[in-house]
Amino acid sequence: MPRPIFALALFLWSVAAPALVAQDGEPPLTQLLRLKDDADPAVVGKAAAARTREAAEGLIKAFDLCGSLLMRREIVRSFGVFDGVPDAEQVVLQKAANVAANAEDVELRDAALGVLGSSPRLGKHFLKVLVDSEASDAVREPALRQHVKHAAAEDADWYRYLWNLKGEQRKDKDGKIVALELGPIRLLAFQGLAKRLGEDELIEALRRELDPKIRRAALAAMRERNLPKTFEMAEWVLQRVDFPGADRAEAARLLFEKDGAKAVNLTLELVKKRDVTQEDLRTALAACVAQLNDDATNKRIGKQVGKGKPHERVFALEAAGRHAELKAVRKELQEPTLEVRRAAVKVLVQRDDREALPDLRTMLQKGRHPGDARLAIEAIGQLEQGNDAWLLELEGFAGHADADVRNAAIELIGTGRYKRQIPVLVKALDHEDWSTRFAAVEALLQMRDKRGVGPLVERIGKDPGRLAKRMGEVLWQLTAQPFEDDARRWQAWWQDHKASFEVVGQQELDKAEGARELARLKARTRSTGKFFGIQIESQRVLFIVDVSGSMLESVYGRYVGKRGAARIDVARQELTAAIENLEPSALFNVIAFSTGVAKWRPDISGSNTPAMRTQALQWVERLGANGATNLYDSLKQGFADKDVDMIYLMSDGEPTNGEVIDPARIREDVAYWNRHRKVKIHTVAIGANLEILEWLAADSGGKHVKIR
Repeated sequence: MPRPIFALALFLWSVAAPALVAQDGEPPLTQLLRLKDDADPAVVGKAAAARTREAAEGLIKAFDLCGSLLMRREIVRSFGVFDGVPDAEQVVLQKAANVAANAEDVELRDAALGVLGSSPRLGKHFLKVLVDSEASDAVREPALRQHVKHAAAEDADWYRYLWNLKGEQRKDKDGKIVALELGPIRLLAFQGLAKRLGEDELIEALRRELDPKIRRAALAAMRERNLPKTFEMAEWVLQRVDFPGADRAEAARLLFEKDGAKAVNLTLELVKKRDVTQEDLRTALAACVAQLNDDATNKRIGKQVGKGKPHERVFALEAAGRHAELKAVRKELQEPTLEVRRAAVKVLVQRDDREALPDLRTMLQKGRHPGDARLAIEAIGQLEQGNDAWLLELEGFAGHADADVRNAAIELIGTGRYKRQIPVLVKALDHEDWSTRFAAVEALLQMRDKRGVGPLVERIGKDPGRLAKRMGEVLWQLTAQPFEDDARRWQAWWQDHKASFEVVGQQELDKAEGARELARLKARTRSTGKFFGIQIESQRVLFIVDVSGSMLESVYGRYVGKRGAARIDVARQELTAAIENLEPSALFNVIAFSTGVAKWRPDISGSNTPAMRTQALQWVERLGANGATNLYDSLKQGFADKDVDMIYLMSDGEPTNGEVIDPARIREDVAYWNRHRKVKIHTVAIGANLEILEWLAADSGGKHVKIR
């Protein structure tokens, strides 16, 4: 019996139906102005094809009459057709600039900026106006990015002004001192200018610039142009222990390019000095040594495997892993330091060392150190890929007490796609730990088996928030039904179709995806809950907020009453608004960090009643700013709460206190904690260009926002 597709057909019809009311012979522009959002989007292009002033003005009028993102975006995109039309180009580009400055939808803003960027003459003018305006930095940054694509000699003075190497204080039209530009604006301006800077100017940038990304861009510009002092400056950067590891790593790569094996002696000296050689620099140095593939160096580094302090042992494994004796590498599995064991496991997997399996199984069953079982199951899983006996063995580990081991087993079952294990995944859907349920949902998607659909439909109503949204998306991938996280609609549909259901093929899914995207553009819904503009979708939310002494500095364009707002004021405002607008069923907690770490509650359980919200708001209102920046410990405590599935993190400075202050090491540890947790981390940087926050967001699939 053919699988019923009535719901899908009805969905497709509902999207396409409005376009059916067009009248034969009606001019495209007239039709657009009459039907507005109900017009076929194709009519926009037909109207623009006239390339007249009348068409331009008509499209602008239609934009103001339409309310859907779909039609507004199509109209804005059509403005590009008028490039070079003398009496119409300026009119549509002015409208595009207005849209870019004021649109709430990122897609609409980006479409407008794209039109301006495709017009190298007038478009550049409007882009410059936007960058020089009081528009938000979320508009100014992409506007400058478009401008730099067409950088020319006449732009150099303006780019220098934006770059502002000396950090000169400037005033607005009312005589008030304005905040310095954010790092991304300065970096873009430098990139637009770099090809026109002489060697002395690039060297000055390296010596005076405070932004690491711009320093790296200056060094890269010197190398690209093969300037005489490139390698001299690379050596200078490498020796600057106060520079971030990423800067020094870029310099190290250049020196290895020039000196080859001669750079190894310097490398080994640097590696010994853990306090002044950051984690990412050591990793980069190890990669440089490994890429040399020099016999003498391989033997020299290979002999160091298993010797020295933990950071030296990690370096030896990373640098000589492809050539080291496997027996020596296996021995490192007994090292108490987790980072050494992690590095050893990575080497054994890379070299497909199946002789290590007995040692790994011992770690899995009788591990002596915390994390042994997790490391072992991940390694065995990669070495035993495709082994059905191993996949069956994973069933026992899918119920392990350690969440990382349990989730790793479930993920490996999904990757193996061994259909006999579907009951294991269905059982995991009811586990008390949300991260295990999340792992089971992902594994069922990989299985793509109809036996997973019913249990997902049954579960979706029990997990509101982020997990329900993901279940809705997985069900969409399996069924092509557009019910999102609406449990009642899923259950009603499943009751009617479960007897004849088959998982959809890719062609049918692609067709449905196009219709779903069209529906999204025609009618978008928005949640009111946000933190610094980032949507709050989770029902298990943790806010982590910096309250160090630097949070007393002011924020450009923000006020408390008539006085300028300090960063701590803005943090309290955003936290208060976010908590007040959380969904009634959402659980939440707040962590504040400075020299130490303070929690509003021990964990997020039971934290959303009217009385609890009032307590939380009072706690937030009392937050003050002082002390150092203990980012690592706040994240560690956040991850200790097993119920948290989304973190909103705000900070204004580099880590200066806590168990770990090396940004690269913080990144590595958070990624390790999150490997099987899947916590999404959204980050907000206030008044600074903080790469650690960018990394944390990117690694976890979150968003990163920058505020002056």
